[in-house]
Amino acid sequence: MTDMLLSDNTIAVIKNLAKEFEEDLNYKRKIEEAWKVYKEFINEFPFKDKPEKIDELKPEDLYNPGKPNYFFHYIEHRLKDLGHLGIGSALIWQKAVENIDIFKNLLKIAVSNKSLAEKVDANWEAIPFWGGDKIVAKKIIFLYDPQNIVPVFKNDHLKHFLKKLNVPSNIIEAKAMKNFDSPLNGLTLGKEYELLNTLLREIKNSVEPIRNWDNAYFTRFLYKYFPPPKPQEEIVKPGLIPLSKIKLLYSPTNELGVVLLFGMYHEELGFPYIVKISDKFPDAIVIDKSGNIRTIEFEYLAKNFKEHDHPSSQCDYIICWINNLPEDDELRDKVISIKEFIEEKYGEK
Repeated sequence: MTDMLLSDNTIAVIKNLAKEFEEDLNYKRKIEEAWKVYKEFINEFPFKDKPEKIDELKPEDLYNPGKPNYFFHYIEHRLKDLGHLGIGSALIWQKAVENIDIFKNLLKIAVSNKSLAEKVDANWEAIPFWGGDKIVAKKIIFLYDPQNIVPVFKNDHLKHFLKKLNVPSNIIEAKAMKNFDSPLNGLTLGKEYELLNTLLREIKNSVEPIRNWDNAYFTRFLYKYFPPPKPQEEIVKPGLIPLSKIKLLYSPTNELGVVLLFGMYHEELGFPYIVKISDKFPDAIVIDKSGNIRTIEFEYLAKNFKEHDHPSSQCDYIICWINNLPEDDELRDKVISIKEFIEEKYGEK
């Protein structure tokens, strides 16, 4: 199969890079540690072998900021070395909790024996923020079938890697027609993901020495030597962006604008009651949909929370306009970006 997918020159390049990669023991150690954490995760959430336990999940089992080792804490943070996610807002986890029955049904599909395409194409978009490229769904699916999935969660990244490995486009198209009776551009997201993932796995399993690597280690190799182009970084400075579909002509340029938007959308953001707004830390005391009292700090930029030296233990949520914390910063779990909420709600960019 590799003779069809890869040229001899590409195979030689991969072998040389693989040898160099194996000499860097740091990557190997990180993956080994991650697999140890993975055993904890599977022991705590053994849904592949015991799908009936999904029905026992409570909201706090899924998302419980300030407490370690809830389901989504593993997904985003503790198992990041088995497949990295770039999550912009804690809203994605809140929406899953708010739609917990829908999420449970989707989780049952994710751990089932259905095809990879069927799992990805399940109705994840029924939960706000879970649609699009479905990267979080893909990671959950991977974690319950790690031997058969390469943990690259963006379809465009899979295409990029195949292109960098010089896999002929006509071979990809022929595979699409053979497997799904459709050209590549006619496939659903899930069918495209299954096809591209299968091709990448065939390459891995056919070239020495990478055929002996686990899929997560192989993914780290791909991102190190064939990194996808980074999207143009957003210029993080006050700017007037038209918000034509809401009752504010332009986007906020400071923290006060964030407070105003929170006042407009606090119920939809998950906080039906505002108890108090203050000019001292924390900025607000609210009540969430479960009736719990929560504390909030408002920031224009999420990273300002750290620059102001606020104690994170005394704040449940950071409500901001732009979430510009590093993707591996655990404070991101507390962040709700109103900009991302408005983009999702109204399609504003």
